[in-house]
Amino acid sequence: MDEGRSRSHPLLVLRFLDNGLGYPRLGFTASRGIGSSPRRNRAKRLLREAARRMPIQGGWDIIFIARAALASAHFQDVWTAVEETLKRTPAWADPSAPDQERNNGTVQ
Repeated sequence: MDEGRSRSHPLLVLRFLDNGLGYPRLGFTASRGIGSSPRRNRAKRLLREAARRMPIQGGWDIIFIARAALASAHFQDVWTAVEETLKRTPAWADPSAPDQERNNGTVQ
């Protein structure tokens, strides 16, 4: 069983695996180490919103794992962290390359 690969950032960890489908599947998690339930939920909301705005290629399973520092981060910092981390994966769909298949729910 292939467990995929990962990329890390001080605010998050990204785990990704080719899923063989034509669309990406995203998951978001924040452990109890982040803090109370409202802090964990906020961390997941920030990750979800940042990922929603990213150009992600179809065919990838990606799990966004919040780190403790993310709970007190501003959205712009989370957005930058998600972008920087995704750019280091093959799941990143470069918006300047129009021939590349992008399927993140907004561009098909």
